[in-house]
Amino acid sequence: MSARLPQQVSKLPARVRIAAAIEALHENDRLVLSLRLLEGLSALETAGAMKIDVREVEMRTNAAMEVLRQEMGVRAPLRRAA
Repeated sequence: MSARLPQQVSKLPARVRIAAAIEALHENDRLVLSLRLLEGLSALETAGAMKIDVREVEMRTNAAMEVLRQEMGVRAPLRRAA
């Protein structure tokens, strides 16, 4: 799933780079992000809409977000210990 963006894309404005990174994602990963982030669906609602397991939604969401973080040069936030 990790399709690196061309070198020249890294010099474009952030919103253009984000759009390019999203476009480089697998179609199902784009759909998961769209349903979760743009439409505001929960993981359970997204799973129902896509007819997949909620764990698959969570894995796809996490993987797609990691790809976007890498493409944008953003480090994942540190998680606090429970």
